[in-house]
Amino acid sequence: MIKTLRAVAVLLAAAAFLTISGYSQSNLPGPDTSCFCSVEGRCAASQTCPDGYFAICNCSATGCTSYCSRLAGAMDLSVESLTKKLQAEPAKDIGPMLSKAFKRVVEFVPTSPNFKFDLKPADRERASHWEILQFLAENGSLKINGKDVNFWLGVRRNLANGGEINLCAGPVAARLIVDELSFLSGKHYSIVSGDTETKINGPFKGTMGEMLANISSQSATRIAAEER
Repeated sequence: MIKTLRAVAVLLAAAAFLTISGYSQSNLPGPDTSCFCSVEGRCAASQTCPDGYFAICNCSATGCTSYCSRLAGAMDLSVESLTKKLQAEPAKDIGPMLSKAFKRVVEFVPTSPNFKFDLKPADRERASHWEILQFLAENGSLKINGKDVNFWLGVRRNLANGGEINLCAGPVAARLIVDELSFLSGKHYSIVSGDTETKINGPFKGTMGEMLANISSQSATRIAAEER
């Protein structure tokens, strides 16, 4: 009789565990997002990201890379606000602060333990976020998603010179792809009309102008560059 009761208890416990497990699973992250891109004969990149992130893969003449970017929040490309924040941060907090601003993993280790962020006023007036990153790279080791800053500067030069890029992401809100192109190009693009949350699908291939036209067409939005 005791053995029977014990067996029943074990079965009830197992049933309860399965019920709890089933409930827990309903609260787990949703389906993973992934991307893939390649430049034939040169390089390839792929990425899978958990819920709350979207996968970004980009391949160009500079090379290929991939990473996860947060879905929440907007990238802050205001040079003035970034400069003020960086001036107030100790060196050890510069990487985490830029990671939050750019929604990428930014690692910065200064050459000098007494490093203090201090761009000259004239530099701040003309600076973009890339001048800020270059300043940091000149004063220490700077990596963005594991890649040296020179890799990203190569992507920027490629786009500025009319080069093509293969950017894979989606379905994701149009504003997030526009933010991505802003970061890569060093220009501040924004959606000035239409629904910024419209979901669009990559891959986005071609020059900067071709990719922006693709995004505008898919999302029925108008995109403009901020004048400096």
